[in-house]
Amino acid sequence: MNDLTLSLDKYLTKYENNWPLSGAILVARNGEVILRKAFGYASIEHQITNSIDTKFRIWSLTKSFTALAIMMLYEQNLLRFEDRIGTYLPELKHFEHISITHLLNHTSGLINYTSTPDYNKTLNKLKLTHQKVLNLFMDKPLSSKPGTSFAYNNSGYYLLGMIIENITGLPFANYITNNILKPLGMVNTGIDDNKRVVPKMAASYHSSWEEFVQCEYMDMSSIFAAGAMYSTIDDLYKWDQALYSDTLVSTSTMEMAFTSNDFNYGFGWFLDQRYNRRRIYHGGAYRGFRSEMHRYPDEHTTIIMLTNYDFVPVTKLTEALSGLLFGENIIVPTRPPSCALQESTYASYMGTYEGYGCKAIVSRNEDQLYFIWNDEAVIPFYPISETKFHHIWQDWECDFTLEHNGELSFLGMQKTKEPSM
Repeated sequence: MNDLTLSLDKYLTKYENNWPLSGAILVARNGEVILRKAFGYASIEHQITNSIDTKFRIWSLTKSFTALAIMMLYEQNLLRFEDRIGTYLPELKHFEHISITHLLNHTSGLINYTSTPDYNKTLNKLKLTHQKVLNLFMDKPLSSKPGTSFAYNNSGYYLLGMIIENITGLPFANYITNNILKPLGMVNTGIDDNKRVVPKMAASYHSSWEEFVQCEYMDMSSIFAAGAMYSTIDDLYKWDQALYSDTLVSTSTMEMAFTSNDFNYGFGWFLDQRYNRRRIYHGGAYRGFRSEMHRYPDEHTTIIMLTNYDFVPVTKLTEALSGLLFGENIIVPTRPPSCALQESTYASYMGTYEGYGCKAIVSRNEDQLYFIWNDEAVIPFYPISETKFHHIWQDWECDFTLEHNGELSFLGMQKTKEPSM
């Protein structure tokens, strides 16, 4: 074990001693894997540990595959990026100014159907046809003029999957499997349809009080090309390496995906600078699974992390490992000390916060503050400043925010007003 591998391994071991950790991690540089390790349990009930080949849902990291499929169709002269979406989806001809590029870089102005209350309350648990998903946003006004502002949006990538199907005559899963996964030897990656038994697929968990809880069922038909894939760290490393080559599309077309713009999002990838280095990255998170894939192409360096515990902060951990690779002084976080709050501050936070079809009821039992998420899970936390709170046993914190209108918000949701007597 070389010094760099030892440093990464020591960090993760110390982190695991301090905080819950589950999943699998791969770190590579210059075509060589320097760390490849699994943590925690794929099944807590059966005490089956995660392994290198455990499969995890990757959620929005799916978007990088959907975008690449669109680029493949572009190279076959089956579409142009400037084409209007109505060319391929006649039912959406009324969106006459939305192009394929707008869908790819989240500038379409479409509302995000996965943020609608009906979706989060019930529809994500049901098998949905394309038409039923379209009905959630196709008749809604645009939030902005196409091409003028960035708003991360699953609606656009759902439509890209439909465009792929309409052009090729193949189901999205078949096209991705035959044209991307098989050529790259990604035999442990696929599109989850809730039907097939997927060998070595991890179960997903969140928590209530200090207990692990199984995550709610999710019907993957409703997320489709925006996030329905699963994979392993080794397969995602194959994906990473393919993006350096012209195996799937030409180098010039591939570079379109990584060309920065005013919105720092290319075709299926976020684009920015981290540790003074160019970074190409994406992640995904929902129903217990979380994924992160961070690529530093100029250093030929990649960090991939997958987890099946909803509360493992994979973005923070992936960035910490990146920092260690680049010689930064990265310290394992410790439990922050509690901060005393005035009773009036506590009282102001009590109440119900709602938004996006979700709800958090903030309450208190003597000195223990907690919130009840969607009338089910109980999340206990304690104050570390007047507005910031930390979970009592997880590496997670949150804020109460006083908005410009004088209203409180929590987890992005507005506090509801108490009914007048």
